[in-house]
Amino acid sequence: MKRAVVVGLGLLCITCTVPDIDELESERPSSCDADHPCQVRVLLTYDGFRPGCVTLRLEDAEASSRTLELPVEPPVLEGKGTREVGFIRRAGWSHTVVVSASAREHSCTGQEVATATGRVDVPNEGSAEVSLGLSARDEDGDGYVSTFSEGTDCDDRSASIAPGLEERCDFLDNNCDTRVDPEPVCAGVEWRTTPPLGGVARRDVAPHARGRAWFVSDNTGVLAYVSREADGGFDVRRFTDCEGAWSTAWARPSDGRVFMGSWLGQLATRTTTVGKPCTVAPFDGGGAAIQDIVGFEGDGGTTLYAVSESGDILRWDYPEDPVRVAHVDADLRSIHGLDPRTLIAVGTAGSKVPVAYHANPDGGTWLPESLPPSSAGQFALQSVHVVSPGLAYASGDQGLLLEREGGTWTTKPAYPIFVDGGVAPDILDVVSFGKGAVFGRLDTDDIVRFDGTRWLDFRFGTQGFTSLEALSSDEIWSVAEDGTGFHWGP
Repeated sequence: MKRAVVVGLGLLCITCTVPDIDELESERPSSCDADHPCQVRVLLTYDGFRPGCVTLRLEDAEASSRTLELPVEPPVLEGKGTREVGFIRRAGWSHTVVVSASAREHSCTGQEVATATGRVDVPNEGSAEVSLGLSARDEDGDGYVSTFSEGTDCDDRSASIAPGLEERCDFLDNNCDTRVDPEPVCAGVEWRTTPPLGGVARRDVAPHARGRAWFVSDNTGVLAYVSREADGGFDVRRFTDCEGAWSTAWARPSDGRVFMGSWLGQLATRTTTVGKPCTVAPFDGGGAAIQDIVGFEGDGGTTLYAVSESGDILRWDYPEDPVRVAHVDADLRSIHGLDPRTLIAVGTAGSKVPVAYHANPDGGTWLPESLPPSSAGQFALQSVHVVSPGLAYASGDQGLLLEREGGTWTTKPAYPIFVDGGVAPDILDVVSFGKGAVFGRLDTDDIVRFDGTRWLDFRFGTQGFTSLEALSSDEIWSVAEDGTGFHWGP
């Protein structure tokens, strides 16, 4: 696959800005500062989720009627450094205070999902510290916590499913109301095609925004930037300045800049702007085909990862030059992840067995994944797609489909054999946004869907599908050898 898109452990980053309690009574603004040092510093940590709202409750340990509830600034996604909540003991209170923290999912009106309590003795001089840990599970990072962790997310391994989401035509129960694609949500959703470009064989498609994608060619170097128009048609802009046998592409969501790899080991990039030149990266791939590329935006920069047929894993911190960061003894066909920490690469090893590797958290050698035994003829994994840190799919030869749930790979029902004595078709691409929405591209020129139990037809092809990509659960792109582009969505 050639496609792009955080849940983890972090520090709840709050500055010491809780008002002086005496001055709260007179409704005058105040905070802990150099003139009014905090008597108690409260260090809040969160594990496995990002709270939408945190509240701090103070109670005099010797008089439970003496209480005060203080709001806390919500945490940022990736806080830097150490920050803390602080307060000054209220006049008339004892020296022991019970401090409780409460976290809610998504917002301050959301479900309470984590609490923590501690006691602290307030000194007359200096300051004391109390640490409170808040823990819950938001596996897919959508702001809603799993129902198994006191939250309301009915499927915590798909960011396309959570309470309050808009229902889409995507074979999923997006808003957790037990209904899948209720009428009329699928009205007008169908496959549409772009005009073919004669003599241009499309090799990959790289969507970057709603209704916008790049088509790249491996026989002419012609690129096309495609935009859906209000009347349902497509505007197609051709670019002819990126000469190369482009095998894979990824487009940056913020501005549509496309990054490409070639069958000859080259890497290049260009913008959507006419007149801006195509730039070839000064990278020597040794002639090994770049077979997949995926990228991420963050902290004001763009980082891409690519894999080659020689087993190289490349990192490109654009606009710096690409570099090799790892090598494995395999022919790597595909790489995907939600961020650099969730990357998985798949392919085939020299003994003709499917292999998978995941990124090493310490940045060292990539680590092999344990795969279930494959059947005869299932030599390679051709594609991988990470749905969430706890769910991923990989597809390969002779109908092979693997599901990775909770870090463990299992074999799902293979695409069936319809001809006596024949073999199942290879699943060359896989895209998924949940267990009921796993899409595959077959080498028989068909696009199919696995609903968690069985395989269903989705689109028959005659032009030679060469790629299958998607950014969201209700919009799918494909391209074909005859230069035609395909779009499924509203």
